Amino acid sequence: MPVQVTWVCAASPGTAPAGGGRDDMEPRTEQVAGRFEVPGLSVPPYATRLVLGAAVRSGLDPAALARVQGLSVLDDDRVRIPSSALVSLWEEWSLQLPDLDGAHPMRLWQPGELGVWGYLISTAPTLTEGFRVADRHVATLTDPDESFRPIRHDAGLTIVFHCAYREHPLFPLIGQFALGIVLTAAGAAAGRPLAPIRIRLTGPAPRSHRTLIDTFGTRNLEFEAAAPAITFSPQDADAPLPHADPALAALLADQARLATATAQPVLSWLDRFRAELVAGYSSNFPELAQVAGRLGMAQRTLQRRLGAEGTSWREELELARRQRVERLLLATDLTVESIATRTGYADVRALRRAIHRWYGHGPADVRRLKSPARRLQPS
Repeated sequence: MPVQVTWVCAASPGTAPAGGGRDDMEPRTEQVAGRFEVPGLSVPPYATRLVLGAAVRSGLDPAALARVQGLSVLDDDRVRIPSSALVSLWEEWSLQLPDLDGAHPMRLWQPGELGVWGYLISTAPTLTEGFRVADRHVATLTDPDESFRPIRHDAGLTIVFHCAYREHPLFPLIGQFALGIVLTAAGAAAGRPLAPIRIRLTGPAPRSHRTLIDTFGTRNLEFEAAAPAITFSPQDADAPLPHADPALAALLADQARLATATAQPVLSWLDRFRAELVAGYSSNFPELAQVAGRLGMAQRTLQRRLGAEGTSWREELELARRQRVERLLLATDLTVESIATRTGYADVRALRRAIHRWYGHGPADVRRLKSPARRLQPS
């Protein structure tokens, strides 16, 4: 039974089965006024350090990242930086280093580069159990809302990764990086290079596959897949790991919990604004004056700051309301009438018009197409 590790980047869960097909995942983020909005999430510094180190060594101009929040504290393992910092770093990567694949940073990997997360895998009895443990402590590697979700079924083990950037234009690049992390961590745990059976990538096929073949160690590459995926052989999935140590694994799990609980967030101003916007939310979002007061600034100052960030009060309200509506549609069985009341719409018709404007579908179709019930199930 093969083990398939699938890296799915989506906040609204769901993925296609290993055999193919399309998924109907959508992110919590959306396109607003022609720009891609990233959510105010946070990540530990490990993966970002790898990407930044590889980018600078490959010729990326560090001056282009001077304004990215959080990069100045990457040497401190006690902090969490905004996810938007890592996305901004990938944006510069794609502009300045277009010939490098997304898995390139993993070529610089050394033991410990992924923090405690990698050791959680290597001290487990098998890769299968290692990725189960790693999923429980995913916040030591990435945002706590994300997940490496292992599903054991007749065909093997599928591990699904959920995050917020499924629709980002750079998702294929980020997906390559994610598969590189999985392959590198698995090989380190096994104590030997692992050759996957199959690689699935979301982007279009490049003119030459040579770089990707060299990166992933297999010619079995599939493109324009619903989700990035890597498949290991049954032998690699279930073979005893050479450094399995139950006592050490328990200590590492305690360390992972402590590190997550005590980490200090480094948030951008826009992240803090968005947190205040939804703080104390009941049936209506707060007024501009309320948020400005909580941030300790005048209303006009707040509006100027939002303008400097390339957004506006009205756009931020729309973004927050859409996220709230989507969560209630997909995570609850509330009626559309109840959702309208809870999200501050004057009546159901106004909410239905908004949903159709956002998604091109009515509420029932959105629930059917994006429901968590459409997540990957054992085949």
